[in-house]
Amino acid sequence: MDERWVRVAAISDLASEGLGFAVRADGLDLALFRWDDQVYAIEDLCPHLGFPMSEGIMQNGEVICSWHGWHIRLEDGTCRRERERANVYACEIRGDEVWVKV
Repeated sequence: MDERWVRVAAISDLASEGLGFAVRADGLDLALFRWDDQVYAIEDLCPHLGFPMSEGIMQNGEVICSWHGWHIRLEDGTCRRERERANVYACEIRGDEVWVKV
């Protein structure tokens, strides 16, 4: 399957830094987060037990799962203490739109 860029949101949809925003792109459920003037896209499932990551809280470049407190890095999907990792997707801001490579 070929990768391609898909428009998933407007920048204005992402309310504020630290809060997640759930989107669906090409059949994938994703969570978008704003941090340090960038937008990150990760799969909207915690690799631990599947809690929606879009409902987690973001601090210092990590999303903290609200269910069991797992810390997942936005840049690469790694978990702080575990070998599990979340799927991450390349994300770009183009004008006032957010695009994800799926």
